[in-house]
Amino acid sequence: MTQEEPNQPPGPRTTGGRDAAIVFATQIGVVVFGLAIQSLLAYALLPEGRGSFAVCAGFAAVLAVVFSPGAQQGAQYFVMTKQATVSEGVNVALAICLVAGALGFALTVPFLHSDIGFFRKAETSAFYLALALVPVMAFSGSMMYQLAGLRRFGHLAACSLVHVGVDILTLLGLAWVDRITVDGAVAAAIGGHSCKVVLCAWYLRRHHGLVPTNPLRAPFARVVGYGLRFHPAGIGGVLETTAGVLVLGLFASAAEIGLFATASALMFGLRMISDAVGNALLPRIAGSGRPELTTLCLRVVWCGTLAATLAMLLISTPLVRILFSDAFLPAVPLLWVTAPGVLAYACAGILGTYFKGIGRPGIFSWAVSLGLAVYLIAIPTLYPALGVSAAAWGLSLGMICRLVVLAVAFARATRMRWLSIWLPRLADAAAFWRTFRASFGRA
Repeated sequence: MTQEEPNQPPGPRTTGGRDAAIVFATQIGVVVFGLAIQSLLAYALLPEGRGSFAVCAGFAAVLAVVFSPGAQQGAQYFVMTKQATVSEGVNVALAICLVAGALGFALTVPFLHSDIGFFRKAETSAFYLALALVPVMAFSGSMMYQLAGLRRFGHLAACSLVHVGVDILTLLGLAWVDRITVDGAVAAAIGGHSCKVVLCAWYLRRHHGLVPTNPLRAPFARVVGYGLRFHPAGIGGVLETTAGVLVLGLFASAAEIGLFATASALMFGLRMISDAVGNALLPRIAGSGRPELTTLCLRVVWCGTLAATLAMLLISTPLVRILFSDAFLPAVPLLWVTAPGVLAYACAGILGTYFKGIGRPGIFSWAVSLGLAVYLIAIPTLYPALGVSAAAWGLSLGMICRLVVLAVAFARATRMRWLSIWLPRLADAAAFWRTFRASFGRA
């Protein structure tokens, strides 16, 4: 099979509603599997062990992003805009991810055996497994970005479900022999990401002529350059979902970390609406913008996320008791505090998609950096008075600041009025109802 040419169309011509419907249906499946995984971990590890696993997983996720600029959004952008072939984009991403794994290992191993409190929240063996997870996690994300950029949402759905499916089957196997530990949970994550990489590579080779290339002969410098401009946003994005766990790891107990990790994981499941719409939106505005389409998606996302958030909060106590056991009931107040932040996160994701699509990721980076700064300052400042709730308050404050910056920047860039951006219209509901009713059957 020949290598894909640079001017080949980026993917099949499908409707935005159908793509969003497929991604949304996938997100539902991923969230259901994810809740099953969280439930298994909660019952097997209890708050203390759940906190240890959260520290290791957050540690790996941050390293995977910090040391891999351009591997995800950069490679995706150049393939979407036909400035690179699929083979060039994937091979550049792979090279960056391998370097990320090597750097993460070399720079952090000396700290694993130190007396720093953070690295005492889990066994050293679990942190070594987390380092092995770094390059696999980074490249797994890169492959998923490529499928989304190519509008291959059906296969993206299959890969996502296989990932969480392998994860939960591994944990069930460990539960069968009564051996679910923090090390086993990290190993299960490595297996899930590895299976996803293999499936994505097979599909891209079969349908897009993926072949090995020399990454240094491809647009390596331009991909990394784009990635560096987006890098603060990428780091901020992963830190906004893990910073609470990482900062609490410095001075809070493992049980407190477990409560916050469980609450934030449950609430961030609500971002599936924003993720579905954003993934379908990005390939359609790449290089052009289309602010009217962006605002339409924004209004649908904030209304849908608000409704889902209120529904979850109303049943939060019995939901936590059933899914995670009575030991996690102290996490229920944290759900209410993080709710405004999750809604802000969903809206900011659509506005950030617009700036990535028009080639101005720096604006998104500045907004995320400001929100992250507020988050990181709020946690140690509020912790003496509020305890673990400080992480929830910091999350909401940081994400609201992020949304405000992006909303102002979007209004100025498009010269649109605030009401026309945010105020829901009957036409929005009618258009999306027709699209999704027709699309979910096919999805």
